[in-house]
Amino acid sequence: MKTWSVQLAEHQSQIYFAPGIGQNLATYLPELTHKKILLLTDSNLAPLYLDEVVAQLKLLPAEVTPMVIPAGEHSKELSTVLQVYQTLIAQQFSRQDYLLALGGGVIGDLGGLVASTYMRGMKLIQLPTSIVAQSDSSLGGKTAIDYQNYKNLIGTFYPASKILVDPVYLQSLSAREMSCGLAEVIKSLLVSQQQPADYHLLTTSHFQSGVLPAQVARLIQAALQVKTEFVRADFYDFKERRFLNFGHTIGHSVEALAHGQLHHGEAVSIGMVTMLTALVEHRLLAPAVLNVVVNCLQQLQLPLTIPADLPRPAIIQQLYLDKKAANGQIELVLLKGPGQAYLQTMAIPEFAKWLGWSK
Repeated sequence: MKTWSVQLAEHQSQIYFAPGIGQNLATYLPELTHKKILLLTDSNLAPLYLDEVVAQLKLLPAEVTPMVIPAGEHSKELSTVLQVYQTLIAQQFSRQDYLLALGGGVIGDLGGLVASTYMRGMKLIQLPTSIVAQSDSSLGGKTAIDYQNYKNLIGTFYPASKILVDPVYLQSLSAREMSCGLAEVIKSLLVSQQQPADYHLLTTSHFQSGVLPAQVARLIQAALQVKTEFVRADFYDFKERRFLNFGHTIGHSVEALAHGQLHHGEAVSIGMVTMLTALVEHRLLAPAVLNVVVNCLQQLQLPLTIPADLPRPAIIQQLYLDKKAANGQIELVLLKGPGQAYLQTMAIPEFAKWLGWSK
């Protein structure tokens, strides 16, 4: 068992990390005794875990209202938020009651937004089930939904009071989901300021597509502690926390233009390699760092290059819609070495030249 806490604005988040937490929830959540709980999950996870979690919570005892929404990004929208509000109102939930988000990033983001806005803030607990949620998105308080094809356009900052991370939940993930999630873990360890320890994890870990190796839990815990330090230093995402966007600038554009053919982690893999390659070509980064990252991504069978059917000009044009773009400029996360990330703003046409994509 590993546990730690982090103070985020006026909220304190307590993190518990250990295999088997999901089978012993009553021990970790005594504050839910005799409380109402909206248990929010999705249609993929409900058949696997819903009955067990409900049974655990009723041991307290607690009054549990399960709510299952369709799995997938398309549920992360305003109409789903309204459905959750309607359930909370119908069941007479108060702001002293709890929303427990059982799922990956979609459930965590949507559940967090509902919890932060219902009666101006009800209590929130995260029970993440994906690698990205366990290593990153469940901690830090960012909540969001998509709107009119703009990803995460509507959101708040609202940390969960507790985050219960059980690596056992990862056993239900597909090989592709495992690899995509580990791409984000690799990114976090690369930009981590806890060096040389976290970079050493990258150079010594054995990544294998579709397998849950013994060190995955260790890697996820390390990445979550990286996230802890960044959000502690920069809760509202003005500086250091943005280092976690490394690889996402190109990645988001590639993902959008792929129209569902690439998962987020695959697009981030491409984005990281694209940026690292350019940094090496400009002699701003040692080639060894690129080689280490490429080796890790290759072990996971993740793509390294932009698909041939995605034209470079279209990717550059897509950058103008990025949240980090303003007045024709884009904020980039660059890297001098492991743990040495920095921010630099560049005109988008100049960025295209910097990548070698235009003259």
